[in-house]
Parts: sequence; structure tokens; C-alpha cells
Amino acid sequence: MGVQSPPELADSPLLGIPFAVKDNIDVLGLPTTGGTELLRSSFPSETATVVSRITGAGAVVVGKTNLHELAFGITSNNGSFGPVRNPHDPERSAGGSSGGSAVAVALGIVPFALGTDTGGSMQIPAAHCGIVGMRPSTGRYPADGVLRLSPTRDTIGVMASTVSDVAFIDGIITGEGELSATDLATVRLGVPASGFFTGVDARIRNRFDALRHSLEEAGVTTVEFDSDPIHALAARCGAPITFYESEREIVAYLSSLPRPYSRSTFTDVRDASLSPDVRKILVQILEMPVKEAQYDLALQQRADLQALFSDLFAHNNLKALFYPTVPLLAPPLGDDYTTLLNGDPVPVFETSIRHTGPGSIA
Repeated sequence: MGVQSPPELADSPLLGIPFAVKDNIDVLGLPTTGGTELLRSSFPSETATVVSRITGAGAVVVGKTNLHELAFGITSNNGSFGPVRNPHDPERSAGGSSGGSAVAVALGIVPFALGTDTGGSMQIPAAHCGIVGMRPSTGRYPADGVLRLSPTRDTIGVMASTVSDVAFIDGIITGEGELSATDLATVRLGVPASGFFTGVDARIRNRFDALRHSLEEAGVTTVEFDSDPIHALAARCGAPITFYESEREIVAYLSSLPRPYSRSTFTDVRDASLSPDVRKILVQILEMPVKEAQYDLALQQRADLQALFSDLFAHNNLKALFYPTVPLLAPPLGDDYTTLLNGDPVPVFETSIRHTGPGSIA
């Protein structure tokens, strides 16, 4: 199922096309639960601008999709609404936090869906479900009408079965129209040096190597670079930014709602959480809050990370960086804290966001 209407319907390019919306994005007439028990019956007063731009082009919202509670995780194993199962193996995770949107596209329920991303929530479930998920640069899309975690890092994103469909929906949202074709002979892609791949599942590494070879055969130039400084800097600043901002963002969203939600506190959110991994994070935010000085330092480190990326692209004349979205296969349901990678136990969250985290911070 494609996303474009016939040429004679150009004024409504998505006329009648169904799509789904992650349940932390507001749609008038439908609840926005954020995947958390506290908001199970919360209805917004307006529709998010991104959704309105798509429906303004003729598309129809057919429903909201499940997610990791409060979008605070990468498995979509939700304590309130149940786990989102992988469409290719129901005993494995679909990834998260936008797992429901990824599954809806992968199963052909809708041709495209909206999700959100803080540190990999668009890309991780897209990879695990075998579809395309685009996290645009923060600020490319309007941010209103979203139960966010971090204004510095969060953005709405688009999922579809093909890159061309994602690009088409991006053009609807931004008004920029179609993208022009690129001569592959002019494309230079940055690839992390070989040490980066020691922590990648062997099957993923083999598929990546084959794809890299195909791109080089088609005329693309790949340039290896040392990714260690980027990952080291990202590891220091990502969590402090998110943890400092998330309490404020969640409380601000609650205060915008009618009673009784507008009187809810972050403590109420913690007490209502039914996902043990999310509840653990909420407890940490309340009991060990990030201090303002730590937050300011993290923002400076983020600026340093942006400079590293800029220098890397400029020095090597790169169009993009190219590496596997995730280092591991979709973990089995229930592996919320640890799973196996090449036979060794690894932390699920930290391992899953290792590749997507740096770009989402910068």
C-alpha cells in the first residue's frame, strides 16, 4: 500500500489514506494516554500540528498505537497496556518506544504512522520490525501536542515501508515537496572503524558488510572514522539532559489538561506507573535529581558533540554516517534489563541506544 493519491487529487495528496499515531501525540477525539495508567482516560483539547498537516492533506487517523510507558524505554513492554509483540516473532520485542507504530506499518494495517524519538525510539523499532523509520532533526517538525520527555532531544518522526513514502510524508509536513535525486558517485558515507563492530551481533555485521559492498559497487565512497570520541561524549551528556527536562515536561503537559489531570504531580505519575523499568527511572529522577549545574555542563558537552559531528562531516566531505541502527537482534519479551549479544549478557537499554543515541543528542 503506497501513500500517494492519483495526480487528479493533487490538492488532497493523501485523500482517504489511513495512518496511525503514537499515543503520546494529541488527536482531538481520541485519548492521549502516553502509555501510562494515570492518563488512560485523558482526552486532549486540540490536535497536534503535525497531525493536522497530514489530515489537511486528506489522510485519516484510524487509531492510536501502543508504546513504551511515557516513551521512556526501547522495548514497548508496557505494564498498563501490554507488550508490543514483534510482527516477525511474537515472542520478541517490537522495539520502542514507538513499537506500536512500527508494527502497524510492518503488518500493513497502515501505510505510514507517526512516532516520537528521544534517543532512538523511531529507529530502533523500525529496525526490529523491518521498516523505515526517520528521526528528523529536532525542530524540523512542530512540537506542540506531544507528551514529551526532552525539548532538547525530542521530535516527532515518520514510519513507512519505503524511504520514498517517508520522504513524501516529510514533504507534506514541512511543505518542502519532493526531494531531488542524488548521483551516487558524489556520495561519501562515514563508516565507523572496525573496532566499533566488536559489540555488534555477527548476523547484523554480515548484513551490514554486504550492504556496504553493494553501495560501493554502485559508486558510493565509504570513509572510515574513529567513533570513540563521539560515543564517549554522548554517554556523558545524554541522560542528564533527559532526566533534568523530563520531570518539567511531563508536569507542564499535565498542567495543560483539564482537571483532575492538571493537578497531578510527577509523584502521581511515578505512583501510577505499572512498568517496573519505567517506575525505576521515575524514582531515580525524584530521589536523585540532576542538579542545574550538571544540566548546564551536559548542554555544553552537547555543544562539543555537535562540533565533533560538524568537523567530521566537513573534514571528510560526508553526506551521512552509515552503520547498523542497533547492535543486537530484537530481544525476547521479558528481557527488560539484560539480554544476550554474541552469547554474552549485556544491558538492553544501553546496548540498544548505543548507535542511535549520539545523533539524537546532537
